[in-house]
Amino acid sequence: MRSLLFAVAALAATGGPVMAEPQPAKPQATGAWLTLSAPAPRDYIVFDGAAWRCEGQVCRSLQVKSLPPLRSCRRLARELGTVTGFSYRGVALSDAQLADCNPVRFARTPSPAEVAAAR
Repeated sequence: MRSLLFAVAALAATGGPVMAEPQPAKPQATGAWLTLSAPAPRDYIVFDGAAWRCEGQVCRSLQVKSLPPLRSCRRLARELGTVTGFSYRGVALSDAQLADCNPVRFARTPSPAEVAAAR
């Protein structure tokens, strides 16, 4: 009985597992950035509820919704142009995913008026 009391007293004096320091939670990446092949057409865009600020060829958002990165990249590429780099909530897209992200640009057949004007 005595040894049990000493063990309890020693555990209480040192703090035991109750006084262990809590481990800080890993910070969740909530922002996103992208780079474009040409300067952004606008300095500011609201997209899927997130505010994006663009300077030159780089756009950033501090807080974005939890959506699939490739889906967001495709929709932003349609809005802003060809994306050359993309990171969304800590997930960076590979080169193959970036190729899938960007819309395919088809060559447009010029109208007869454009052909005549070019001559």
